[in-house]
Amino acid sequence: MRVDLLTREYPPEVYGGAGVHAAELTRALRRIADVRVRSLGRPVPEPGTTGYPTPPPPPGGNPALGFLGAGLAMAPDVAGADLVHSHTWYANAAGHLAGLLHGIPHVMTMHSLEPLRPWKAAQLGGGYAVSSWLE
Repeated sequence: MRVDLLTREYPPEVYGGAGVHAAELTRALRRIADVRVRSLGRPVPEPGTTGYPTPPPPPGGNPALGFLGAGLAMAPDVAGADLVHSHTWYANAAGHLAGLLHGIPHVMTMHSLEPLRPWKAAQLGGGYAVSSWLE
């Protein structure tokens, strides 16, 4: 069985619990399955792991759009997987699209619930509405 795990955080770029969770889950699942990690950011020097740079948003666009752009690059690469598993809103659109494109189940793990954090609207602007919608 092949599982493609999509995440924003993966070592060495870990800044919170989601990255730790993704790394530990990958380590455990690789004992029983072929796990391919697809993470946002620079390339990761680990077999079976691919980094996807986050493109800048269009001029005047919210930074959340850049994360959606990286997800558009991830989704086609999931071809051949039996299951796609995404972590946080940053990768959920990629996971959902990959599931639809390839006719495979998509599982997502929520690490924080954006709709329950309204104070972030001032910090993220329209990106807060995008992240809430993706969750």
